[in-house]
Amino acid sequence: MSATLVSNLGWYPASWRRFPANQMPSYGEPEQLKSVEARLEAAAPVIAFQDAQRLRQAMAGLAEGRGFLLQGGDCAESFDDPVAEQVSGIVGLFEEMAAKIRPAVNGPLIEVARIAGQFAKPRSAQTETHEGETLPAYRGDIVNGTSFDALSRRADPQRMIRAHMQSVGTAASLAAARGSDPPIFTSHEALLLPYEEPLTRRDPAGRWWATSGHMLWLGDRTRQVDGAHVEYLRGIENVVGVKCGPSLQPEELCRLIDRLDPVGSPGKLVLIGRFGAKKIRQLLPPLMRAAKDRPVVWTIDPMHGNTSMTGKRKVRRLPDILAEIDAFFAIAQAEGVHGGGVHLEMSALDVTECIGGRGPASIAELDKNWLTACDPRLNRAQAIDLAAHIAALMA
Repeated sequence: MSATLVSNLGWYPASWRRFPANQMPSYGEPEQLKSVEARLEAAAPVIAFQDAQRLRQAMAGLAEGRGFLLQGGDCAESFDDPVAEQVSGIVGLFEEMAAKIRPAVNGPLIEVARIAGQFAKPRSAQTETHEGETLPAYRGDIVNGTSFDALSRRADPQRMIRAHMQSVGTAASLAAARGSDPPIFTSHEALLLPYEEPLTRRDPAGRWWATSGHMLWLGDRTRQVDGAHVEYLRGIENVVGVKCGPSLQPEELCRLIDRLDPVGSPGKLVLIGRFGAKKIRQLLPPLMRAAKDRPVVWTIDPMHGNTSMTGKRKVRRLPDILAEIDAFFAIAQAEGVHGGGVHLEMSALDVTECIGGRGPASIAELDKNWLTACDPRLNRAQAIDLAAHIAALMA
């Protein structure tokens, strides 16, 4: 029996149900939820596990210090997205960014989009209040709707069916638009476990793969070592990302690594820092030292730690985003760690959601073309300029 199968003894796709689960919606009709899960179990996979295995192999090289991971896309996909247009836009944006970065990379450039499954969103508050009325928070189109009324905000398991159908179409469109060499792989946060479980399939060798996406990540709000999300992700063979926020301590990181990858498989884990420009120099070095002898990949998410609130508006500033990227590469070099990549929220459209550079100059200009349902994204020009900035750092 392989080391991987031995490490997963006691695990099965539904074993997460024995553990406490944060950030999960409350469905009012359990029988309807079971019916949806049964339909998903019989449904087509979003991706082939052979392609997920190909990403694992590419990540193994990255864990050894060769190459770079460019990961990015929408904060959250929407059921209203025009799929063909969205796919064409993200493919074009990846190609323009890759043209800037690839000449500076020692090794392959691995491209992973936040697409074909990024429908669920964690929330810091369970409810929202407007004009004296309190309703459940919007948790992404796979759970409920954006409109502020009781019917829209009700958690509806049928939405998982629509999310799956759209994801299948999106993944197929992505493969057709880009081809297979080099591919753009898919990724999303593994947040809604009743959706992930029935799409978990076994290969001929007996290994379990999430067929909802090539790479899944663990959120900063759901990384409890004894939690349901860690339990689910420890059993799949896919590349697994771990968001590492300001509250993560070195000892906890080591426990997470031991839980998610007890056999130390190169390329299994991608540690995604998201500290903020003001905190990264204090918080990242101890984590890198703690994981120094583990075959992990380190990347940086410079978006989430650099979010502030002005009234009810989320604000991100490009200078802060660039400052955290600069600090990440400087710290990685000082610690003798390979700076493995970036994880961005970005749009192929000319949105006005992040201040600075070739974007809005002030908060007053954000409403010109604010299209995101959740968090601010870099626009096309800002993302391309950021790619040139990264290339200059690596060169």
